[in-house]
Amino acid sequence: MLILFLLPSLIVLAQDVETRDFMEAEIILKDKNGKNSSLENVVQAAENRPLVFFGELHDNKMAHEVQLKLLSLFHKVHPTVVLGMEMFETDVQQVIDEYFADLISQKSFEAEARVWSNYQNDYKPLLEFAKANKIRLIASNVPRRYANAVYKQGITVLDKFDSRARSFMAKLPLQVDTTLSSYQDMREMLPGHDATNMISSQALKDATMAEFILKNYQEGQVFLHINGAYHSKMKEGIISFFPKEFQQKVLTINTIKREEVTPELLATADFTLIVD
Repeated sequence: MLILFLLPSLIVLAQDVETRDFMEAEIILKDKNGKNSSLENVVQAAENRPLVFFGELHDNKMAHEVQLKLLSLFHKVHPTVVLGMEMFETDVQQVIDEYFADLISQKSFEAEARVWSNYQNDYKPLLEFAKANKIRLIASNVPRRYANAVYKQGITVLDKFDSRARSFMAKLPLQVDTTLSSYQDMREMLPGHDATNMISSQALKDATMAEFILKNYQEGQVFLHINGAYHSKMKEGIISFFPKEFQQKVLTINTIKREEVTPELLATADFTLIVD
């Protein structure tokens, strides 16, 4: 009976210790030259390059914890920081705005914003921090139904959508640089017609995120964008759709696994987060 009585408390204590150990775990951050760095260095670098891309591994807990810490640091130094997220699609911006204005409940927001399956543990803390601190959250990704349509039917299918649908995606026609190494990797993985459609689908996502980032960025602000590492690695993907004057304002953080670390890979990003 004593064990049964104490068990809930022991479980909570174990969870607290696990959480505390994780939060205090060393953040391994390297600069492009392979030298040890810090999130404070990222914040300082953003003074000159305020379009900050955090390329994550979607299922890595450490990356999500670091994102939250970085957003907190930015908020202290730049109270007007803006947060953009690949995880929300442009047609749910109104739902986000209504929730941040306390017009709808958390339950309604999560039901209608099409949150990802790992939202509760990985993205909710980030979103709730933004809400509590009145940080604007921008939904940047193209609605997945349009990306899927391109993958199934090709890029020309976009011409058939009306103006309302097009308001949620990048301006057409898309000018896609298919020679980019990230897109060429797709062609190698999916030879034939499927690869062309996959590249077009990916480019629609990248171009839409680029357009909605710039649409919501103002001089003097820091814009922190959270996306899968694939969308910003080697400063391609989203960044390839920026005009040159904005490409010079980009700062990238890439997330890689410890066993993948090489000097060549570290050199492809301004900062690299190394995780287990």
